Amino acid sequence: MGTGGLLSGRHPPVQAETVQESEHTRVTRLPVAGRTVIRKEPLGPDARRRVRHEVATLERLRGVAGVAQLAEVPRQPGSIMVTDAGDTTLAGLAKPLAAGDLIGLAVALTRAVAEMHHRGVVHRDITPANVVLSRDGTPCLVDFALATSLAEVRPEFTHHTEIVGTLAYLAPEQTGRTGRPVDQRADLYALGATLYELATGAPPFGSGDPLRLTHDHLARVAVPPAKVNPAVPEPLSDIIMHLLEKEPDDRYQTADGVLHDLERLRDAGPRAAAELRVGERDIPPRLLPPSRLAARDPEVAALRAGFEDALAGRCRGVLVGGPAGVGKTALVDELRPVVTDRDGWFVAGRFDQHRRDLESDALHQAFRALGRLLLAEPEHELARIRGRILAAVGPNAGLLSRMQPEFAALLDVPPDVGDPLTAQVRMQRAAVKVLGAVASRQRPIVVFVDDLQWAGRMTLGIADLVLSEEPIDGLLLVGAYRDGDGDATHLTAAPLSRWLEQPGVRHLRLANLSGPGLVTMVAEMLHMDPARAAGLAGTIGPYTSGNPTRRWNCSTRCAATAC
Repeated sequence: MGTGGLLSGRHPPVQAETVQESEHTRVTRLPVAGRTVIRKEPLGPDARRRVRHEVATLERLRGVAGVAQLAEVPRQPGSIMVTDAGDTTLAGLAKPLAAGDLIGLAVALTRAVAEMHHRGVVHRDITPANVVLSRDGTPCLVDFALATSLAEVRPEFTHHTEIVGTLAYLAPEQTGRTGRPVDQRADLYALGATLYELATGAPPFGSGDPLRLTHDHLARVAVPPAKVNPAVPEPLSDIIMHLLEKEPDDRYQTADGVLHDLERLRDAGPRAAAELRVGERDIPPRLLPPSRLAARDPEVAALRAGFEDALAGRCRGVLVGGPAGVGKTALVDELRPVVTDRDGWFVAGRFDQHRRDLESDALHQAFRALGRLLLAEPEHELARIRGRILAAVGPNAGLLSRMQPEFAALLDVPPDVGDPLTAQVRMQRAAVKVLGAVASRQRPIVVFVDDLQWAGRMTLGIADLVLSEEPIDGLLLVGAYRDGDGDATHLTAAPLSRWLEQPGVRHLRLANLSGPGLVTMVAEMLHMDPARAAGLAGTIGPYTSGNPTRRWNCSTRCAATAC
């Protein structure tokens, strides 16, 4: 959570004043040479890393108006020293704001966000509490603890109580429930949620229960601000709603595009404002891969049907095959919001072709993720789950504790491998027992094993038990594998052939995209009409053979060279 909203208090203080202190952060206002500065001290075992990270981010943002600035004072060990931006945050303002004040503030804040993005920084926690107002009303964006570069981030599917960021303002992709990458467009969603609160008095979906908020960000469409508060101009309401689009591709692509529309709204008369076309100057400076799948509706439907059948014990698993780059991982990621909607869990892991250690084992990664989800449950629920797992695995609880650190903490049983000659077989059986003890129709689990063609014997044995024995209600094992990455002697060849014949195991094979699918992908990638995209799709088609990844790379080069 952000700490920017904790910067209010007397100004200037007559002595050092601790504004806020928690187990994670201490924020203090200090008098220095006739002025005040803010001292932020990250606390905890990773405090030094957090200090280095935030200082490096603020160094990158030196001179950017409207964002926190490092104070020109002697550094204090373990601290981040920033200029005192002001007394009040947007969270402390009486709301809703008058339309004129709101538009002026929105312009200034969006300009700061645009300049921040120009420097290659994504904030990832824009909220009213993280925007401080100076005495003249100028907004300043603070708290860069979660900031990253513009490089894509793909959040894990974490427990809803441990999602990173302030949930009431968080873009759907930041929840880890969509499989979409997080980039600067996540900041634009949070900007929209912040402006929504200033316009209506509350965030788009309120606050409170994390599980409900996560679901609302994924599935509900907010009531337009102009309907909540008739004093909000319709064009401003349209801008905010465009910022709040669920899919990153449907949202504003740049803060510059938002700024253009807001400035035009601010400067235009009522008639010109009514003619505002949202996003008319929203041109991204670089191509972004499309967040939606193109021309995969039948495969997505089949995958979802497999999940629904798994709830009733009619489907054990789905195997997804296809060439490299065809979109197998992206397809399986479409299950994330479906699982979330059923209050379930999605855990995943990926094999590494060049490594055979335990940490590179996909099922080991998936079980560690499951363990983290279980450990975040309330204590009464955790006790119930612990009892079910212990009853299921019996004497192999010590082996499970030895192999999985999270389960050692969960089960509180001393590690004990037992007979090493039988450890592998017992661990395979114990893993399946754990899944059977945890999964249910009320709390389904999808276990996704990626790059299955590089699996080792341990994982293949566990997968064989899941796919060959009695189905477990609420459990779906999904395995993705590459065609042609192996031969008849490879470890996975025989099990794959056997699984494909098993009842209750579905098989999806992804082929490269056909002509219409290629046109759709290029059109969405370049934000152009499909008729115009057809020519470019035809030009690059022979170089890509319809492979989405190769097409993305080729489209990027073509767009850059205007071929």
